[in-house]
Amino acid sequence: MGGVFGRVLYAIALAAVLVTATWVSFSRFVVGKSLRVPDLTNLTFEEATALAAERGLSIAVDATKESFDDKVPAHRILGQNPGADIAVKSGQRVRVAFSLGPRTIRVPDLTGLSQRTAGLALVREGLQEGAVAAVKLPGPAGLVAQGVLAGTTATPQTKVDVLVNRGNPDVAYVMPDLIGRDFDRIRLAFEVRGFRLGGVKSQAYEGAASGTILRQFPPAGFPVTTRDTLSFVVAAPEPTAS
Repeated sequence: MGGVFGRVLYAIALAAVLVTATWVSFSRFVVGKSLRVPDLTNLTFEEATALAAERGLSIAVDATKESFDDKVPAHRILGQNPGADIAVKSGQRVRVAFSLGPRTIRVPDLTGLSQRTAGLALVREGLQEGAVAAVKLPGPAGLVAQGVLAGTTATPQTKVDVLVNRGNPDVAYVMPDLIGRDFDRIRLAFEVRGFRLGGVKSQAYEGAASGTILRQFPPAGFPVTTRDTLSFVVAAPEPTAS
């Protein structure tokens, strides 16, 4: 009986010692000096390490949390854990993630593409088509120049101006004076050279032979290309005597 009682007293004493030790350890932790985590955002690794060391803290880089950001430059801290002003104990490790800077896009080469195809290519890359100018130059149609050089980097939604070649320039001629000349011969000469004839009206004109050109458009001396439409008024056949 005495032996059992002695073991019980021993167990109670041991439990009391454990409880006391636990309470002392907890009390020391609670009353230990706490620190406020500094704001490390926008700092470089060296700057953050130095500032953390002043507070008795250390830095650990979390590469899995790196991301693009339009406001925080590349190679500067984008986020941290614990956050700024959180109370921690001396020696705490602060995990930080760095910014990759603004997202950039490599501008594609648009040379030779049609305007529509070039616009789709820009949208596919996250860019925008800017101002479109057109010229007529010798050579195939398509884009001949772009405002942002191919291969350079740009931020998303950057507008890229383009210059489009519409094809070989039209050859311009000086409209000759055709008044009084035979329309059929003139029509043949113009059609062979690719000109288009528009309205041809007949008008009675005393003394003019049938089919003679009375008026023309464009007038003599004006520039004219194969894209222009030519119009004429010709003398109608004279009525036969009854």
